[in-house]
Amino acid sequence: MKTIKPLFIFLLLAAAPLLVHAERVITLAPALTEMVFALGKGNSLVGNTKFCNYPEEAKKIPRVGGLLDVNLEIIVGLKPDVIFLYPESYEKIKIMEKRAKLVVVKHTCLGDVFDGITAVSKALACDEKGKELIASIKGQLEDIRQKTVVKEKVKVLLIIGRNPDTLSNMYIIGAGDFLNELMEMAGGKNAYEGGIGYPGISIESVVAMNPDVIIELSAFNEGINDEKVMGLWKKFSFISAVKSRRITIIKDNLWLIPGPRVARIAEKMHSLFFSPASI
Repeated sequence: MKTIKPLFIFLLLAAAPLLVHAERVITLAPALTEMVFALGKGNSLVGNTKFCNYPEEAKKIPRVGGLLDVNLEIIVGLKPDVIFLYPESYEKIKIMEKRAKLVVVKHTCLGDVFDGITAVSKALACDEKGKELIASIKGQLEDIRQKTVVKEKVKVLLIIGRNPDTLSNMYIIGAGDFLNELMEMAGGKNAYEGGIGYPGISIESVVAMNPDVIIELSAFNEGINDEKVMGLWKKFSFISAVKSRRITIIKDNLWLIPGPRVARIAEKMHSLFFSPASI
């Protein structure tokens, strides 16, 4: 036994990296999928959502539904070891706790992004890679922030939803969201100064705020007619952003993903804030 035991331990330790690499992982949000790939663990993914389209390899992985309409039958069939998910998905997935490790990741602010990378890297036994990724993202964000040190802040209104045919029932990014933090790093300041995370506002409120730049997020409305949108705004030429033609429609769903590519969003924001008129 004395000779067999050390040999057994040696073989077990030697196999450990293979066991980690062989883990079967499911991600239930695009940002979580991107984190796994950015950490070099994409080969471990056996399932993700219908919204996971980056990197290109993510599109080839079996789909298990969306954020709130996950298919438990498919998930069980994939036999995952680890499932990364948002708090919103937990009630649907908690029955899987006896079958897999559930790692719940928050996704509101930038701090959540970094905490998420840490949690994912720990669960996949690549802590150092996680630290390197976080350091890289923070470095990119700091480079962008440094570009704005001597520039006057631009007042920005970031609209995330409204009635499709009218400038009514508008919802905007307020305090606490990662996009608000990126906006500030990129040289902007929120035209909305209240403390609500995602307030609903009227066109009268927009007039009162008088933003320098208006950004409309329409990531899932690729068929929207840009000219029609601009036509709605042109009626309010006394708003600074309209008068100076600084309205931008964003159709890239990257802007909705609090993941490893957040610095790209900040870079795009900086370009919009300090470049010539957008329309």
